[in-house]
Amino acid sequence: MFNNWEEVKKSQEGVARIITNSINLNRVSHSYIFEGPRGTRKKWAAILFAKSLLCKNPQGVNPCNVCHNCKRIDSLTHPNLFMIDPPGKIIKKEVISSLIQELGKASLENGPRIYIIVDADRFNQSSANTLLKTMEEPGQEVYQILITENYHSLLSTIVSRAETIHFVPVNRSVIKDYLLTLEVGETTANIISQYTSDVENAVKLAKNKETEEIINLVIEIFGNLLLKDQSSIISYYQSEKLLNNPENIDVFLNLLTFYQKDILSYKLDADNLIFIEQKETIAKLAKKINKYQAQELLEEMLDLSTKIKYNINVQLAFNKLLMSLERGYKYATYSRSYSV
Repeated sequence: MFNNWEEVKKSQEGVARIITNSINLNRVSHSYIFEGPRGTRKKWAAILFAKSLLCKNPQGVNPCNVCHNCKRIDSLTHPNLFMIDPPGKIIKKEVISSLIQELGKASLENGPRIYIIVDADRFNQSSANTLLKTMEEPGQEVYQILITENYHSLLSTIVSRAETIHFVPVNRSVIKDYLLTLEVGETTANIISQYTSDVENAVKLAKNKETEEIINLVIEIFGNLLLKDQSSIISYYQSEKLLNNPENIDVFLNLLTFYQKDILSYKLDADNLIFIEQKETIAKLAKKINKYQAQELLEEMLDLSTKIKYNINVQLAFNKLLMSLERGYKYATYSRSYSV
């Protein structure tokens, strides 16, 4: 959760500038659309906006984060804050009608009322038309924020009645730094930040013990390629239970790809490794193959990342990939198009 607009500025400088300027100049719009890709913390920014308007002891444009109002907004229990995020693929007319009815009643507490609609592109025609009535006459102390990842799915009549704030993809270094503040190890933070640009997903992965197990499995698999008496394929089969869901399989394949990219990068004298603590092993593996073989192994992984989305035998596919790795690194016999 964001505590102040300086934190927003680190990843969304334009957003922070527009909102803080509007607060400073007392020119806050009654209707906003927060649009941008998943993981850009649009909802966090919307909640911070609500705190900025309702805080009893504001520090300039920032909320104090300790008053009764701020605490209740953080827990989404403030009576003047309405969070609309119903389950299902559609936001129905009844949900918006109920919101309008609530806004029509006398407020339980003084101060502005703010409603936030998550995934606003889920409106159907009926619910969107119902919302338009509140946008045309929102009321002096009513503010609305529509959050969406699919801006172009919104009705043009809704877009024309709101100020659109564009959120950009979060820089991966920002995600890494944020994970480090949560006491995530540097290698893990670096790997997760390369895997996802979604901050919330990054935090979820960091807290999931299976993520660390997958990282260790990938390190073990590549380490075994240097040992004649160890098999990367056996390591994979011994961890079969870990790779029993699509999410973990996707992480595993991406991390294999990252490690192979590191080997190719090392051969090309690049110093931007993802598995930063594995440099010694990466250097040894890089000496075992030429850059064409390294590129081909990487291409095989990228091919699999496309095929795995379809109904294929995942176990057989990984077995084939790991056999290619063992042939390439242990026996220097792998090549799809180059003679060795």
